[in-house]
Parts: sequence; C-alpha cells; structure tokens
Amino acid sequence: MHKPSSKRFIEIDMLRGLAIILMIFGHILWDLDYFGLIPINNIIYSFLQKTVPPLFFLLVGISLIVSKKKIENKSFKEEKDYYKRIFVRGLKVFILGMIFTAFSFVFISDKPVFFGVLHCIGLSIIISIPFLKYKKFSLIFSFLLLFTGFFISNLNFESPTIFHLVIGLHPANIWKYTVDYFPLLPWFGVTLLGIVIGDFLYIEDKRRFRMPDISRYRPAKLFQWAGQHSLGLYLIHQPIIAGTLLILIM
Repeated sequence: MHKPSSKRFIEIDMLRGLAIILMIFGHILWDLDYFGLIPINNIIYSFLQKTVPPLFFLLVGISLIVSKKKIENKSFKEEKDYYKRIFVRGLKVFILGMIFTAFSFVFISDKPVFFGVLHCIGLSIIISIPFLKYKKFSLIFSFLLLFTGFFISNLNFESPTIFHLVIGLHPANIWKYTVDYFPLLPWFGVTLLGIVIGDFLYIEDKRRFRMPDISRYRPAKLFQWAGQHSLGLYLIHQPIIAGTLLILIM
C-alpha cells in the first residue's frame, strides 16, 4: 500500500502561522481593553477582524484539497481511510469548540460562546467531504453560500434557536451576547473558496507556480512553526494572556 505524501508546502504553514500570530495580537489588544489597562485601537482591531478570519477559513479549504490531492489515483481503501481521517479531524475540532463553550459559561457567563470559530471550522471540515470528492461544485456553492451569508447577516432575527445561530440567523446586536461567533453562512462558503483556490494552485504534491526556497530564513521558520502548531497555540494563548494580565493588575 502507498502512503500519502507527507510533503508540506511551507507557504501554507507560513500563512497559517501569520494568521495565528495576528490573531494572538488581536486578542492581546482585546484583553488589555477588557481589563481596563489600554483602550483598544479600533482601527487596528477592525483590520484584524476583517483579515484574519477569512485567511484562516481559506487555509482550511486549501489544506483540505492539498491533502486530498496526495491520495488521488490511490486505492479505494486509501481514499476511504482519508475521508475517515478528515471526518475524525473535523469532529475533534468541533468537540474542542464544545469544551470552549462549557468553559465560557463558567468564566465569561455574560458573553458565552455558542458557535465560535472552532465549532465552525470543525463542522466545515466535515461538510467539506462531499466537495473534496466532487470539486466542480465547490465554486458554485462557495459563491452561493457567501452571498446568502452576507444577505442574512443584515437580517434581525430575534430569539434565535441554536440552529438559527449555526446557519447565521441572529439578533442585530449579536456581539452583546457572545465574544466569539462564526456561523456556517458565510464562513463555510469561504472554506469552499479555499478548496477552489487550492485546486487551482496545487496538483498532487507539486505547486503550479514557482517559489524561491525561503525555508532557511529564520522569520520563515518562525511562521512555519507557528502554522504547524496553530491549533495548540490557539488553545493555550488566551489562558496565558489573561492569566498574565490578571497577575499584573493584582
């Protein structure tokens, strides 16, 4: 049996590393404001909110299709095992999101996390499986979901159920009730767009474009390392930041 290629593309890891570092920086700004230490810079924070999440979800889709290409033309069993791994990966991320929800009801009960970034990424990974198999539908559905998501985001849906929140129907002042909210619409559409982009840029374990070797440069190594450990950094960064600030203000 042939194992899928373990080759990683440094540019994907670096972009993911950049996204996680920018996200941590944004959370530092938010925490400093939350604890009354330094007022938040709305221009910088707004820029981070508009750029970092789309980059994350695009990279989810790109990473999925790149890993899928590595098992193309392999046996049926290998393909079946691949989809099983993808499903389990998405389920694990979603469960981590549920754990975050439980903690949020304890530590930030005034603004708990109902359906945050981990919930959305985990569910998006699972729902992406058919689109990895039938890639030609990804572009159509990505634009359809993006358009629908942007349209319903302007609707004022009072007293939503969890189902409504998951798909993107929410009160106009949703951030009054939660600190982390990423509905499937439009964010699953961004993931599908990432699949389309990844399908265009990569073929099997090769790039469709030329790129110089930057792996020997220290900044590249830093961003690459952060990208390869993005989930772990996401899980630990907020307790470390908040804990440090609590110690400083005591």
